[in-house]
Amino acid sequence: MRIGIDATICITKEPTGLGIYTINIINALSKIHDDLVVWTVDESGMTLGKEKIRPVLQGLRFTGKNLYQIRPFWIESFLPHLMKREGIDILFSSVPSALSRSRIPHLSTVLDIIPLIFPGEMPAPVVWNYKYRMPEILKNASALVTISEHTKKDVERHYSINPQRMHTVHLGYDEDNFRPKDSAAVLTRYGLESKGYLLYVGNASPRKNLDTLIKAYSQVIPSIPHKLVLCGAKTGKETKQLRELISRYNLGGRVVLLDYVRYTDLPALYTGAALFVYVSLYEGFGLPILEAMACGTPVLASSTTSIPEVAGDAARLIDPADCDSIAHSIKELVSDPKRLRLLSNAGLKRCKEFSWDKSAQQILSLMKSLVH
Repeated sequence: MRIGIDATICITKEPTGLGIYTINIINALSKIHDDLVVWTVDESGMTLGKEKIRPVLQGLRFTGKNLYQIRPFWIESFLPHLMKREGIDILFSSVPSALSRSRIPHLSTVLDIIPLIFPGEMPAPVVWNYKYRMPEILKNASALVTISEHTKKDVERHYSINPQRMHTVHLGYDEDNFRPKDSAAVLTRYGLESKGYLLYVGNASPRKNLDTLIKAYSQVIPSIPHKLVLCGAKTGKETKQLRELISRYNLGGRVVLLDYVRYTDLPALYTGAALFVYVSLYEGFGLPILEAMACGTPVLASSTTSIPEVAGDAARLIDPADCDSIAHSIKELVSDPKRLRLLSNAGLKRCKEFSWDKSAQQILSLMKSLVH
């Protein structure tokens, strides 16, 4: 079985959600199946042999992150010919912006439907794609992978897809990178002290609920010495809005804004945190929760969407819309070392239920069932 993988979502050496998923699934698949062909823009992080990688869209890399606008045209116009030339038996798309019609079996992944639920957070072309192109893609795919039961229900509700055509395959995490790692040198580089801060990792879009988190934090700073570290890529507009909130609540010096942090530095930041706080309003999965747990960091997270599915009983779950509840939980947890140790141990155990190898094995079995 010759598997073709559309990985053209990978366009940068600093991948986030979709790119991280794609890279890790490809690396895990390559360990259990040898006959792969991968079309990608940027191969950084991919560990499979160079002979399996087909660099594409190289002449358009100058467009940077705007390359996503060209992907649909390339997929529809060029990918079918490349599939035929390579003798591909099945196409695997790691994101839902995939091929609308395929002459061979096609397995497509849906990570979430955020552009439909929070259209204001997404570029107009992405929203258009989810509204008008996605229905045909999902209807014509041989089967669909969803990364959580919550996403599966969302897809069924918004696109009227038969749930029997959808298969939930949870994400994994990078076990080689994310593990407890005490590193004073790394923390010093970021101006932090071990166990002296609360940590959030992710982007700063409105659904991440950072305004409520900052407000809740402002209520507890008289009671705790910890800083609040907001780690992740931010647009200029988002940074400005966060700084305005920090000023409004007189939190200068107490809230630390970090941009994209080097992948190999993240374990030290997780490990050094007294508490990982993730009060997002909506997640298709919530990978940073697993990463924090794998580093032994106690987790406080939302009780909504897919997050309870990921966290299980290994995190304190709260209503992300309840600012007072967030504040109370932060204060209560950081003041209770025994409870923090219990959460840490529970998280270390919980994260072992997830792995990219397990995810890849499930996807490979599904692909084999589609190729006759």
